[in-house]
Amino acid sequence: MIQKAMGFLFLFVLAPCGIGPLFTVGMGRRGYSLIRLYLSGFLAELAVFELIAVPIMIRDPFGMDVLVAAVNLALALLMAAGVFTAYAFLKKNGGLSAVVSFGNACAKRIRGLTWECRLFWLAALAVIGFQVVMSYVYASFDGDDAYYVVQSVLADQTGVLNRIRPYTGLSMDLDLRHALATLPLFVAYAARMTGIHAAIVSHTLLPLVLIPLTYVGYFEIGRKLFSPGDVRLPVFLALAGIAQIFGNISIYTNATFFLMRTWQGKSILANLVLLVILWLLLEILDEKNGEAAGGFWALLVTVNIVSAMMTSMGAFLSAMFIGIAGIVTAFRKRNLRFLFRFGLCCVPNLIYLVMLVLLA
Repeated sequence: MIQKAMGFLFLFVLAPCGIGPLFTVGMGRRGYSLIRLYLSGFLAELAVFELIAVPIMIRDPFGMDVLVAAVNLALALLMAAGVFTAYAFLKKNGGLSAVVSFGNACAKRIRGLTWECRLFWLAALAVIGFQVVMSYVYASFDGDDAYYVVQSVLADQTGVLNRIRPYTGLSMDLDLRHALATLPLFVAYAARMTGIHAAIVSHTLLPLVLIPLTYVGYFEIGRKLFSPGDVRLPVFLALAGIAQIFGNISIYTNATFFLMRTWQGKSILANLVLLVILWLLLEILDEKNGEAAGGFWALLVTVNIVSAMMTSMGAFLSAMFIGIAGIVTAFRKRNLRFLFRFGLCCVPNLIYLVMLVLLA
């Protein structure tokens, strides 16, 4: 029980919150948000895992123990850097008095909401909470579990990284079509750290984190479309949640994947990663952010790495999305600087795709 609690606390609380300031400090005043800090830190945690897991997996078939140690060390160092960054930032901007002022401003903003707005916020939170509870109570089985979840179980229990065929249990060469998307290995890593079975991590633990984080993405997009005190913001979140609940009109909709295959890479890519990319593009292209956009650029590079972690196709799709945005922005603003910067953000995707071709 102690291992489960400590492992969960480290992976899903301390590491994201400790790493988050590395991004939010560079987002200006609107970066002072705990949910934005957590979202940034969690995505950075996934990106770090991808960067470490791929070379270890290629070079060492029995490298699970090395992978766990390397990721823990990297996360600890990034947490230390994040805590130091947050401390330096607070010290520069008034220390604890700045935290108190921020808390007072948040409380004042909440008290200033109309009764109508509060009612819709309760409705939005109820819709989101309903999905989280139902995903936990009625965890659904999917045919892809026979491959992806078994990959996680094998990596955790045998220490072998993607060299055992999940369907038969026989040895095989590295399956490059799936292996470079290391989400199943992250599940195995979470299982090793918490002592929880990898299947339970996939079906029960990850949805508790991923579903709320997806609505953080919707919330950030809503904040760009509406002001924070606007009643349309909670209405937007509530409608998005209702659309997800009643979106199971076929097995191919994003709503079906979101609530019934939450732990799969293609679901996370479509419902979280691309959503975050859309939000970051809105922030970067907002001229009011000015120099504060640096944190958003850094997070965009991080999210691109995460897209490759989810599925091999994700590296191509996210790069194409950002590339089209860069071309349109460059023509609209008559400034090739945006195209160049967006292109640099896609360098991790290019390296990933080249690696995929060379290793095939």
